[in-house]
Amino acid sequence: MKDSSRVLITGTPSTGKTTTAKRLAETLNYHYTDVAKVIVEEKLYKGLDEERGSFIVDVKRAREFFATYLTERQGVVLDSHVVEIFPRKLIDKVLVLRVHPLIILRRGVERRWPLRKCLENAQAELLGICLSDALRYYGKKKVWQVNCTCRSAEDVVSEILCILQGKGERRDVDWLVELEKEGRLDLLLEIEKARDLPKDLFKLLNNCG
Repeated sequence: MKDSSRVLITGTPSTGKTTTAKRLAETLNYHYTDVAKVIVEEKLYKGLDEERGSFIVDVKRAREFFATYLTERQGVVLDSHVVEIFPRKLIDKVLVLRVHPLIILRRGVERRWPLRKCLENAQAELLGICLSDALRYYGKKKVWQVNCTCRSAEDVVSEILCILQGKGERRDVDWLVELEKEGRLDLLLEIEKARDLPKDLFKLLNNCG
């Protein structure tokens, strides 16, 4: 496991990053790092996006901070949906958690997040934005996808452990392909409509698994 001592758990908000990262860190006896909390505490942001209810990360300053932070530590599990704030060479494995877009939407609404944020998260997961960002920044060799839909945290962590031990199997997740199988390729259009029409949002939520 020594070649996987700095692990990044990432993915769209509501994919279960925090639960997974904490359990993985506990299992490996690694240090768990809530990156969003560190960014706030160290003031590594440029301002607040009031509409989305989130801070705008200062990527350059954050990367400089985490260069020192990670150099000083071994055995770290990072929990973050922003992937480009860590020096590439200091991250050993990147696990991108994937969850069905409708479940992402439902979880966001249940947490009473701003409507626009919920819809954008569902759309981002549908299009694989976090995966694309991770692949572009870290390259395919370091990046692995883990489908967490309808799975327990223990099951997800077990799969991640296999990956870290070099025994994992690559399983690509493409929600457009899955939605085609489900006869739901209109989901992207429905999400766009729901931005302006609350009744369409309720229709989407009623179809959540």
